[in-house]
Amino acid sequence: LPFVKWVGGKRGLIPYIAKHLPNAIESYWEPFVGGGAVYFTLADKVKRAFLCDTNEELILTYHVVKNDVESLICRLSEHASQHDGKPYFNKIRSENPSDSLEIAARFIYLNKTCYNGLYRVNKSGQFNAPIGRHKNPRICDSGRLRAANAALSKATIVLGDFARTVKCGLGDFVYCDPPYHETYNSYQSNGFSIGDQERLRDAAMKWDGAGASVMLSNSDTNEIRHLYSNFHINEVIAPRNVNCKAESRGKVSELLVTNYKSVAF
Repeated sequence: LPFVKWVGGKRGLIPYIAKHLPNAIESYWEPFVGGGAVYFTLADKVKRAFLCDTNEELILTYHVVKNDVESLICRLSEHASQHDGKPYFNKIRSENPSDSLEIAARFIYLNKTCYNGLYRVNKSGQFNAPIGRHKNPRICDSGRLRAANAALSKATIVLGDFARTVKCGLGDFVYCDPPYHETYNSYQSNGFSIGDQERLRDAAMKWDGAGASVMLSNSDTNEIRHLYSNFHINEVIAPRNVNCKAESRGKVSELLVTNYKSVAF
C-alpha cells in the first residue's frame, strides 16, 4: 500500500485496472507515480519497474524509503513525538531542509498531518496546505514503510518529465495517471496544461509504436475523448474524495484509455 496519500490516487480504480492489464509485462513504467497505489498492487507481478515523476521532493522521498527506510522511521518517530498540532505543523512547514533524510521526513510528516493529505504548492513551489483535523495522525507507519521498501527493491526511481523518462519497448506496460483535465492541478507550481495533455497523447502514440501496452486514466471530458479517439476508450466509475465543493465529491465517471482491446470491457 502507498506510504503517502495522494490526490487522485488510484486505490478506488485498482479493481478496474487489474482486470484490464496486458497478459504479460516485461518492464512496468509509471511516469506519474504519485502515491504509487497501482505499482504497489502490481509489485509482485512485475520483474522490474521504472517509477517516475516531476515532483522532486516526492521522488527524493521514494529514494529514501528504498535506500534508508530505518533512518526515516526513526526521524518520523521523532516528528510524531513532537507533534502538538498547529504550532509544530507550521514550524515544520516553514522549514526548507537540504538533507535528503530531513526532506523525506518532512514530506511524509506534512502529508500525514495536512488537510486531507493534500499536496499543494504555491507559484514559488512552497508547500502551502493547511493543517488537517486529525485527532491522532499516524505519522510513522513503520510497517507500511518497510513493506514499501521491499516493493521498491525492483524499482528504478527517476525524476523527470514523461517524455524523457519513459524508454519502453516491446512487451513493456506503461500506466499513466496524469493530473486530470479540468480538475485539481496544483501538484507543481507550473501545473499541467492542455498542451501537456497533447504531449502525453503524442508520447502514448510513440510508446504504442514501440510495441508497449499503454493504459491511461483521465477525466471524462470531450477534449480527452477527442485526444484519444484512436485508442480504446472505456468509462469507469471512480470515487473522488477531494474537491473544494462537498457536492462535487463522490462517484464520478472517468476514462480508462488503452492501446489494446481488453476482453474484460
